[in-house]
Amino acid sequence: MDDDLLTRLESDSAALRRRAQEMGKFNEEQDIAMLMQGLATTMDAIRALAITVGRLDGLSGLGKSGD
Repeated sequence: MDDDLLTRLESDSAALRRRAQEMGKFNEEQDIAMLMQGLATTMDAIRALAITVGRLDGLSGLGKSGD
């Protein structure tokens, strides 16, 4: 994953979380809000894993994928 994708994941998950909180205030929208919260949490986890893998991958040229 590149930095642009990680930035988009962070931005999109934050936006989903904010919107889910707004929607969660209305009873008829609680199920959708809960799904959005779950998606935002999943996006946060993917971002965290990508950062961890990036640190474990090593220096460029020494087995680092991509670059």
